[in-house]
Amino acid sequence: MPSNALYFPYIDVPSTSWTTQAILYWDKLASIIPMDHLHHPEQMDNMTRELLSEGLVEPIIPGMHIYQAHRFDECFIDFVERTVLPSRRCATRREVVLPVSRIHAEKMGRIPDFLVESGLAKQLDWAWYEVDTPLANQFMAYLASVLGALPGVNATPITDRALFATVLGCRRPQPMRNTTLHAFKARQVVLKSILPVPNGPVNVGKLLSFKERHGHLLPQLRTRIEARCSLIALLPEPEDRVVATQDFINECNDQIAEIVAAMRPSFAKIALVSLTPLFGSGLALHATDPSNVVAYAGAATSLAGAAYQAISSIHAPRIAQEARPLAYLAHARRELAPSQTF
Repeated sequence: MPSNALYFPYIDVPSTSWTTQAILYWDKLASIIPMDHLHHPEQMDNMTRELLSEGLVEPIIPGMHIYQAHRFDECFIDFVERTVLPSRRCATRREVVLPVSRIHAEKMGRIPDFLVESGLAKQLDWAWYEVDTPLANQFMAYLASVLGALPGVNATPITDRALFATVLGCRRPQPMRNTTLHAFKARQVVLKSILPVPNGPVNVGKLLSFKERHGHLLPQLRTRIEARCSLIALLPEPEDRVVATQDFINECNDQIAEIVAAMRPSFAKIALVSLTPLFGSGLALHATDPSNVVAYAGAATSLAGAAYQAISSIHAPRIAQEARPLAYLAHARRELAPSQTF
């Protein structure tokens, strides 16, 4: 399973809680960024530039990768000829006007020439083509799926728009395509329930600090969530998928509650701090003959060691809880969403 994610359909990642959640869940979040934008970063918004500079978002330059998919142009052109052109001819007869979107030429290989000739696109300048928005969305989902499957990228396509997700897995047969969509939906619902994040813009510094401290827990957590979402996606009935998703959420929340409880300041921590001054001031005074200085000192040291070991053993369950993958979510709830009640 890929440990990274590839955002689509836009170059700029959204400055919302969705991006915060994506950065927390995946080892690396990537975005499809033309080389021209890296040479002229002022074309990107401030948040995307900051995330790129801090390494929280990785640029995937399409021109460096799509050539590895030898039938990249051919497959999409075939899709357009079979499914898009017939419906557009009907729309033309009905005089339906579709909204348009811009796509950078570097993302499209030789596809723009075909689209212009077919009346589905218009060249604006050397770098940009204007394409009907529904077709533009389909192409970006196709591009993200192909790029994500390449060994040099190896990332799961993700989007903050459910509409765009409906064409994920477009290279697969219909049953497998449905499974991809159902797994996507299950993941979205699960993460929204168990990984709440603050509303508003992305806090880059806080995310960097959090992942540095707790990122070692993330791979096992993500493996667990992805495995369960894949099983949920195989269920044939939507009602069964809803029930299975809620059961998994409840299971996670119960275990997170146990971990949160174990993380609270305990008597062991308070007792250890309180007893420490006594270790050097005669804790064993009445247990040893004061005239025997060596025995006196040895007893004090021995008793201090015994007390420390006993108190440390109380910490052991807490340490074990903090090593569980779901502890990542417990830390996130405590540190990143302090104003929320769970």
